[in-house]
Amino acid sequence: MAVTGFLLHTLPGHSEQVEAEAAAFPEITTYGVHQGCYIAAVAEAPGTEMERLLTRVQCIEGVLAAYITSMTVEDELEP
Repeated sequence: MAVTGFLLHTLPGHSEQVEAEAAAFPEITTYGVHQGCYIAAVAEAPGTEMERLLTRVQCIEGVLAAYITSMTVEDELEP
């Protein structure tokens, strides 16, 4: 599994709804709304699916952008 940390930047007044929708994805854990417009989140999914997952999250109404803060694929590397 790849693990990706990211921030969702939302339109004013959309943060709570965006967090609820993002948290409904089984691959995503959210960590609250910060500064009124940023949602901290972590996604766990196969590396080949991560881009598709983040694209789906960015399509939530009220999302301006998703900023990736970290990503690891160590578990997917062959020894």
